[in-house]
Amino acid sequence: MEITEQLNRLHIQEASFDPAVKCVLDRHFEQLVTDGKVHGASYLLSRDGAVFAEEAYGRLKHDNDEALLRNDSIRRIASVTKLFTAAAIFQLVEQGKLFLRQSASEWIEEFKHPMYEKIQIWHLLTHTSGIQADPGYYMEPYAMGYWDVLFAFQPETDGPFAVTDPEELEKQRKSAWIRAVLSGKPLALPGEQWSYSSAGYAVLGEIITRASGIRYEDYIMEQIAKPLGMSRTFFEVPEELHGDVCAINEFEISRLQKDDRKYGPPRAGGGLYSTLGDLHRFGQMLLNGGMLDGVRILSRKSVEKLTDNTLDSGIKGFCWGGNAQSMTYGIGASLTGPGEWIPEGSFGHEGAGRCKLLIDTRHNAVIVFFVPSNSDWCPESIIGTQNIIGSGWL
Repeated sequence: MEITEQLNRLHIQEASFDPAVKCVLDRHFEQLVTDGKVHGASYLLSRDGAVFAEEAYGRLKHDNDEALLRNDSIRRIASVTKLFTAAAIFQLVEQGKLFLRQSASEWIEEFKHPMYEKIQIWHLLTHTSGIQADPGYYMEPYAMGYWDVLFAFQPETDGPFAVTDPEELEKQRKSAWIRAVLSGKPLALPGEQWSYSSAGYAVLGEIITRASGIRYEDYIMEQIAKPLGMSRTFFEVPEELHGDVCAINEFEISRLQKDDRKYGPPRAGGGLYSTLGDLHRFGQMLLNGGMLDGVRILSRKSVEKLTDNTLDSGIKGFCWGGNAQSMTYGIGASLTGPGEWIPEGSFGHEGAGRCKLLIDTRHNAVIVFFVPSNSDWCPESIIGTQNIIGSGWL
């Protein structure tokens, strides 16, 4: 039984959505799969908390033509994870354990330096901290991430500079990734420009761990996913469910195997796996002002803050060559700007160009779609899909 069968249902015409546009959307996905632009595609559309359209096309696995993508297939959601991280930060703010204008240096001593001590939690949430951007953000030809220089910050265990004190050795091992993230000089002063930084979200994950006393991944599962009934959402997919995971290449298969993350960064920027139905529950919670099925995850005030444009004065962002002169962004959520087919003020997040969660407040709708692809960027699968869906409201 597909998990989405547990959801409320609504006829497409009752949802005031044009059935002809649903046909266009289905043909759009079928053509993308046929042309090899995406490996598969699936979507779920809901209004007023009830699902009125969902379909799935293409293959589940890159090496198996017989296994088909399903509506309840599990898929890596990459940077959509950042919305969960932002929700966790706001939960801790509500508990009085954090505040948005708090310096990261109050939690992480490596930030206690003139270059970094002015970085605040809200800067990390809005990608305005100046911490290194994701590799390729500036379209640099030889992109490099902090993990590529991590070796340089590992403590020596032999030779004349060996760290012999066990406590100091453990401290240096745990902080190596933080020092690698902060290596070199900042891209800009805090609040000066928008530079998309998953490394900054890893730092937020570390702050969540220290403020809550619970490992980041456990916190997300215990305080957000489980209370929402997101039963097919994981950081580590159980082995018995590996056959339900959509994978586009061997690397994604290898990522399903557990590894030793004792000294690694929290997976706060992109580590979750989920399904259409589970992401719908998370999105519906946000649409409802922080509550779902009688369970409150966030206060209405937190949802308002998370989705308000906090960059109202306007700052520049290179945006992979887009050269935005005045970025629009919430405190943790991406916002739909003027001129787009999805109504202005809608919010959500994209995941590595291969999935998206959108909350359309004007139509009281939640939109989720997966477009797994082995290419870095297929604009038709994201922008084209949004435009089709946005044109369907009657």
